[in-house]
Order: sequence, then structure tokens, then C-alpha cells
Amino acid sequence: MDLAEERISSMEDVLNTEKSKLEEATKRITFLSRKLDDLENRLRRSNLRVVNLPEKVENPDAVAFLEKWLCETLGRSIFPTPPIIERAHRLPGRQNTDRPRVMIMKFLNFQDVVRVMRTARQKGRVMYGDQEIKFFPDLSAEVLRQRRRFNDIKQRLRSLNLRYGIVYPAKLRVTVNGQTREFENPSDAEKFLQGIQNTGEL
Repeated sequence: MDLAEERISSMEDVLNTEKSKLEEATKRITFLSRKLDDLENRLRRSNLRVVNLPEKVENPDAVAFLEKWLCETLGRSIFPTPPIIERAHRLPGRQNTDRPRVMIMKFLNFQDVVRVMRTARQKGRVMYGDQEIKFFPDLSAEVLRQRRRFNDIKQRLRSLNLRYGIVYPAKLRVTVNGQTREFENPSDAEKFLQGIQNTGEL
């Protein structure tokens, strides 16, 4: 009996050791994944996604087209001289769909990214012909996944005409009656919204 107990105890020690190693390896993988994702987003920092720009309007030189179009559309007061775009391309995909492929442009100067986003937001609508053009940061798949968690609550906020925004990397910022709150997960935002609806603060 003593020998059996000794063997069981020894096996438990081995299992506990292996469990600790697995937990440590899992933590390490999580840490490295976050570092890799952070690096990817830093590399994308000077990129912008252009959504709904009609196909082929940029031909034959996408960079030259975008530099000129941004000046004309956003205004010479914003870009007295054309911004320097290092490269631009459409995302791969079929061209025979009703929706144009997304265009990605990489700026030399990050401040030009800020100017484009800020000016587009202030204008409300940026048009190319009869098409409304949207600009978005070029984020990693993981950050986009985290942001999509807030899609349902954002729809409710829009229906209530409440101001909101997404703070990098994936926090929801909500402004109600002049007061701003930030949420890292949708459940907290849901509780907050439910609370102010119940108390009649809206």
C-alpha cells in the first residue's frame, strides 16, 4: 500500500510540474502574441483604408491619383501641398462585385493620416461623384476582432443618438450629458446604458 501511495504521490508531483510548465508556456505565448500584434499595428500606423472608392478611378497611378484627390476633396487649407503617399493598392478580391475593393494607402508622414481622419470627420461626408467615401485605420485582425465585440451596443447608441467612439486599441467611449465614460468590454457598456435608461438620464 505504501508503494502504491508513493507512486501516486510521485505521479501527482509530475502532473503538477507539467501543469505549471503548461501554464507558463501559455502565458508566454499570450505575451508574445500581444507583442506581435502591437508590432503589426505599429507598422500599419501610417496606413489608411479607403472604402467605397470606385474601381479603376486610380488607374494608371494610384499614388498620384490619391495625392491629388485628397488635396482637392479635403481642401488646400488642409493640404497646401499634396501629402506624400509611399504606396497604394487595392486589397485582393473579385472586381465584378457591386462593392469596390478596399484601397490601402501608406503615408510617409503619420500626421497626414491624422489630418485626413480629422478632416473627414469634420466634413461629415466625403464624396467621389455620387459615392460616399469612408476612411478607416488599417488595424490588425485581432484589434478588429476586439472592436467588433461592440457592434451591437454601437447600434443601440446610434438609435439613441448618443455620441460614441472607439479608442485604440479597442475601448468604447460614450458621452452622455457632457460626461464621458470608457469601456473595455461590451457587458460593462451594456450595464451602463441600461442604467441611464432606467434612471431617465437620456
